[in-house]
Amino acid sequence: MRSLRQQSGMSMLGILILVGLFSFFLMVVIRLLPTYMEGRTVKTAIMDVAAASTASNSIHEVTKRLDSNFNTNRIEALSVRQVKVYRDKGKIVINANYEKRVPLFEGVDAVLMFNDNVVVIN
Repeated sequence: MRSLRQQSGMSMLGILILVGLFSFFLMVVIRLLPTYMEGRTVKTAIMDVAAASTASNSIHEVTKRLDSNFNTNRIEALSVRQVKVYRDKGKIVINANYEKRVPLFEGVDAVLMFNDNVVVIN
């Protein structure tokens, strides 16, 4: 038999702490991943509309394409009314920057900011 000084390994408390930390980070990933993936879908939808449009299109046409693309991709985090589509120096600008608040647990929220959703159509 080995003495207590020669034994090695984690104690039950150490294992419980590791399981608790792993569970916490897994919960955060499970709650944030759908919102993050939807943010990537928003960016893809805007890029697709920009690729299919030209600067000679009207703002109404671009907005209509965006609405159709948002409906097709089932984007719920952002409505087309929140997307700013405007002309600037003869170019059409689509600005879909937004932020989404996701509750993690009571009293604690995570805020995801999507600030890279600006596309200029030449």
